[in-house]
Amino acid sequence: MKVDIVGNMCTWTQELSTSYIIDDKIMFDIPQGSFKTIYNKYDITKIDYIIISHFHSDHFMDIHLVLDILCHYCDKKDITIIAPKGCRERIIEMLKIVEVKYIEAYMNEHVTFIDCENGKTIKLGEYKIKTYKMIHKDLDAYGFIIENEQHEKIGFSGDSCMCNSLHKILRHCNSIFIDCASTTANNKHLSVDEVIELSKEYDQVNFYPVHFSYNALNNLKEKINESNKNIFITHQGQVIEAN
Repeated sequence: MKVDIVGNMCTWTQELSTSYIIDDKIMFDIPQGSFKTIYNKYDITKIDYIIISHFHSDHFMDIHLVLDILCHYCDKKDITIIAPKGCRERIIEMLKIVEVKYIEAYMNEHVTFIDCENGKTIKLGEYKIKTYKMIHKDLDAYGFIIENEQHEKIGFSGDSCMCNSLHKILRHCNSIFIDCASTTANNKHLSVDEVIELSKEYDQVNFYPVHFSYNALNNLKEKINESNKNIFITHQGQVIEAN
């Protein structure tokens, strides 16, 4: 699968927050401020599916702008949004606040919402998407495995600390785009040391750390060495052929 890294950092950096476009068809998280890059670099009209991992602004807030493009230029295009429960209602409230309520008519006719549930498998076209409930403080947050027809399985942790679901993803994927936001273990995000230890435990999985703070990114660069051959530091704008 081709994974375009739209952004790979956290909110408190100058770069874009973490988001991806997969095979030009799947948009994964749409952070605040990401739309300008998405609109000018990628073809939004090719998007068939949108995945939202949770409703923090750095994963969700620019979704109405993407829907606006689909509404204007693809008014008969059907898309599917996979997200935690309540996504449609949140978007409708957002449309009211930013005064673009006309998008609701497009949504009613052409957008299908599928709620995430722990362990749920969703078949969409050529993909199977399995959802996993993660631990990100007290939020309804999810990680995913996306599998294509060639049985390539790519994991996405979303925002998560260490939890059983993360191990389930790692046991069943070939590559993972994994939260690495912190320098210390906590109940919101994975730490650099935890990511390094996981990469040793699952040494057949390719690790692509994302959601960096500057401290975490610099810390990871200092700590990895030749023994960490399955950790690949990511950067904004990178295109990865993951399998």
